[in-house]
Amino acid sequence: MESLHSFRVPSLTASPLFELRMDHCLQSDQWSIRHTSSGKVLQRVCLGGTFDRLHNGHKVLLSRAALISSEAIVCGVTDGDMIIKKTLWEMIEPVERRMRAVEEFVKDVTDVSCLLYPITDPFGPSITMADLNAIVVSDETYKGGQAVNSKRAERGMSELVIEKIGLIEADDTLLKETKLSSSSRRKEALGTLLKPVNTQTRFRPYTIGLTGGIASGKTKVAEDLRSMGYTVLDCDKIAHGTYAAGSDLVKQIAVAFPSVVNEKEEVDRRALGNIVFNDTAKRLQLNALVWPAVLRAVQTELEKMPSDSVVFVEAAALVEAGWPKDLHETWTVFCARAEELRRVQQRDKLDEQQAEARVSSQISNRERLAASNVAICSDWEREVTREQVKKAVELLEKRRK
Repeated sequence: MESLHSFRVPSLTASPLFELRMDHCLQSDQWSIRHTSSGKVLQRVCLGGTFDRLHNGHKVLLSRAALISSEAIVCGVTDGDMIIKKTLWEMIEPVERRMRAVEEFVKDVTDVSCLLYPITDPFGPSITMADLNAIVVSDETYKGGQAVNSKRAERGMSELVIEKIGLIEADDTLLKETKLSSSSRRKEALGTLLKPVNTQTRFRPYTIGLTGGIASGKTKVAEDLRSMGYTVLDCDKIAHGTYAAGSDLVKQIAVAFPSVVNEKEEVDRRALGNIVFNDTAKRLQLNALVWPAVLRAVQTELEKMPSDSVVFVEAAALVEAGWPKDLHETWTVFCARAEELRRVQQRDKLDEQQAEARVSSQISNRERLAASNVAICSDWEREVTREQVKKAVELLEKRRK
């Protein structure tokens, strides 16, 4: 069975087969090309949404807009603060990619132009473009359409025809999907390969970075991997070794921070921590010394491993250190910020302000995920996280065969 986007709607006449198949996806009255259900002919039709991992629900809305518009589809794609309350929002695709997916689909089904705008408020171009004629909504977003008309009335603009579509949530035997939900798609993506592995690394054996922010659940995932028989190198322990008295790293620290190294060439790590904790420039200066030293120590450990094995390298600052370019894969463990703050407060006996400062001192989950091949979320029960790890490992072994 061919997919929905394999059909194209010409600018003047519709494909009967396309309309027949669209009826399987819609709960609405009979409708025809360039006419709304009320029989009006329209020129410019708008709609909005996140459009993450474009699915059948999105395609139905976009297709209806294409079918009733004779000139242009105006589409607002949400971004910024508009997306952060969504489930697994950290995994939402970059707005440029989402806009490109919408544009490609619209080009597939119609000849009318598609005007795309990233939006950071609930209304976007629907209340700034006076020449719009209609807005396409679902049952879920119908009130949003009414709110748009209220805003337009306040601005002296014409009322939009609200074209409402009832989307079917049951099994879709035509397109082989069961839920019209981007959040479901994001959950399904957990544990899967989000982008191709790095084939340019010089590392042997097959090396995977395991990272995550404070209280992300990274240590628990490392335990799961060890229980499955994998070697997991702990970079905290490896880093401790690089601070050995008289080591190359200590000699470099003595030059950069002379007050923290004694005559025995030992580092007073507490004094060093006090210096760099509230000074970003000095912290970056220290990191530029420590991270390469730790990476060299990791390489030494890897050289002891069988070349055909898989080794995980657990490191909290792996992405900040720029290590993904040297690894075959990077796996990130994360949880929602609210959960992260709760865990930090509980674990470290901190108040809300202290926990916020600790979490805010790190890069964001979104930044880590942008550099990652696999994402694992620990928001839910421990067993749910463990199942994601099992899934990730199963897929890892399949792609290595």
